[in-house]
Amino acid sequence: MPNADQPMGFVPRRHIQGGTPRHQDGFKIASGYATNIFRGDAVVLTAGFLAIATDASAAILGIFSGCRYRDASGKTNFSPYWPASTVTLGAEDVEAFIYTDRGISYRVQTDTGTAYVDATHKGAAFDIELDHAGNTFTGQSGMEIDLADVGTVQFRVIGLIDEPNNAAGVNAKIEVVINAPLVL
Repeated sequence: MPNADQPMGFVPRRHIQGGTPRHQDGFKIASGYATNIFRGDAVVLTAGFLAIATDASAAILGIFSGCRYRDASGKTNFSPYWPASTVTLGAEDVEAFIYTDRGISYRVQTDTGTAYVDATHKGAAFDIELDHAGNTFTGQSGMEIDLADVGTVQFRVIGLIDEPNNAAGVNAKIEVVINAPLVL
C-alpha cells in the first residue's frame, strides 16, 4: 500500500540526548511580514527578523512552533501560524516561538519526486520542498524533504520511521535533524 501524501512540515519527535524538545522564544517577526509561516516550517533570520526558509536558504535557524502578537484592535493572539501581511498594534514586532536546539529530531514527509531508500538516503543530507501550502485552519505546515535536492543540505536523515502505514518509497515519513550549527 503506498504512503499517503500528507505533508505536515517538521514535527518535533524526540531529543537525541533524551528529555523533551522545547521551543525557544526571543525571535521576532516584523509586523506586516507578507508570507504565512506555519507550525512546522523551517525558518531563517533575515536582518534580525524571522522569514520562512526556502530550498536555497543556507542557515536554517530552526522550526517555527507558533507566535503571539497584538492585532490592530489590541487583542492578544496566540497562533500556530503567522497570517501573512497582518499588521500589529502600533507595528509592534511579533513574538515567535522556534525550536533551535540541534539535538531535536523531526518527523517529516519526503516529497513525491524521489522514493526513499534506506541504503541511499539514510545519513545523507537534503533540502526542503515547498510544493504544498500550509493549512490556515490547523496552522500546520506543508513543508517536505526533497530527496533529490542537495543544494545547501539543510537536514540530515536519521532514517525511516517505524510506524503503521509507513514504508520506504515516495511520501515516506522519516526522521531528520537540522544539518548545521546554530548561527545567530
